[in-house]
Amino acid sequence: MKNLILVLFAILFLPLSFPIASAAPAVAAPNISQLQGMVVIRGKTGFQHAYHGMQLKKGDEIRTGRSGRAYIDFPDNSRVKLGSRAHFVVQDWQQDDGVFSSALKIFQGAFRYTAKAIGNGLRKRNTIVTTRTAVLGVRGTDFWGRVKNDETFFLLIEGEVSLSSRFGQTTTYNHAGAAVQITATEISAPKELSTETIAPLAAETEITKNTL
Repeated sequence: MKNLILVLFAILFLPLSFPIASAAPAVAAPNISQLQGMVVIRGKTGFQHAYHGMQLKKGDEIRTGRSGRAYIDFPDNSRVKLGSRAHFVVQDWQQDDGVFSSALKIFQGAFRYTAKAIGNGLRKRNTIVTTRTAVLGVRGTDFWGRVKNDETFFLLIEGEVSLSSRFGQTTTYNHAGAAVQITATEISAPKELSTETIAPLAAETEITKNTL
């Protein structure tokens, strides 16, 4: 009995020699990297004016005014550009085992999504962009769109996406330079656009004067 007590005593008071699991590193938040004109954020505490470098929270809504523009940068080296009178929501994002996942939604307005080579120690991205009528599964790609009423105009600039209408089947879309109209039930045939047609569309989401 005496020996047992000594063994238990030794176990209780010996310093711990095994490693203690550390908490997973925090995932960097997306932020407003550039803006122009009226840009407001609606979060859990209400509305506030956006500002350069502002970090976003999950569920934040970004709204731009008549001459508003905003660039939103994400930890996976991707960017969303919003044109005027846009309504965009950062629904969720997370990082797990080198995979960055995010869920984004555009309710209204023009937008551009650009995914550059993934960085910051990440090895893969898994991003879903939804609109009123479409679901876009993002890979390494660059595309432009506009949501208006119950239709989404989608133009692929480079790469490919997993594309589907809200109630339709999913397809891989890789027609760079071609646009489609997406309703809740169907996707139109791709239509090739000229450089002269694409240029003014892209300009709708470009910032001409940075407001800090």
